[in-house]
Amino acid sequence: MGVGLPATVDPSPPEAEAAPLRSVVTQSRPRAAPAPRSEQEASRLQALLHQHYASVWRTLRRLGVAEAHTDDAAQEVFIVLSRKLSDVRPGCERTFLLSCAVRIAANHRRAWSTRHEVFDDRALSSERDPQPSAEQLLDDKQLRKTLDSVLDGWPEDIRAAFVLFELEGLSMPEIAQVTDTKLGTVASRLRRSRELFQAAAKRLRARAAGGDR
Repeated sequence: MGVGLPATVDPSPPEAEAAPLRSVVTQSRPRAAPAPRSEQEASRLQALLHQHYASVWRTLRRLGVAEAHTDDAAQEVFIVLSRKLSDVRPGCERTFLLSCAVRIAANHRRAWSTRHEVFDDRALSSERDPQPSAEQLLDDKQLRKTLDSVLDGWPEDIRAAFVLFELEGLSMPEIAQVTDTKLGTVASRLRRSRELFQAAAKRLRARAAGGDR
């Protein structure tokens, strides 16, 4: 059972989400060994790009990739898919993509730590959604910023389990496959993530009520 997160904390990528990835459809192998992509492969990759890009983008973002680097990280994920496409069985693409996203997000976070970069708490400020009202957008943005602040600093494995289960809706067996861990380990990480989330929620409620001195 989830912890009852509001749907609004799960952001969508910017409107031009697919623009940085158009080259992925044709960029499948290093230039030193060019190989023409069949029309069928190109069509499959294009379909997967449209079907899963938003999920990959959200996962990378929630795993701590800064907004300024999220498009690049998403492109890395789909380039990996492009190169491995013939090895990925139909129906297993989402698991493959999210597994790549977890690894790439960890690499990005380690790179930031090495460079001593500061987390950008203004992330997602450029998002646009034509449907909600301006007031709703402000509320959604604040919720996302709050969630980012809650998740920031969590251990990578705990954070990944939480994001995949609570935000992306994966089952525990799917998370075990994505993260290459045992089912019992996933269950343990989810329990710990809920403890951390509930503790953070308690602090936020106390702060809102003026109890944080």
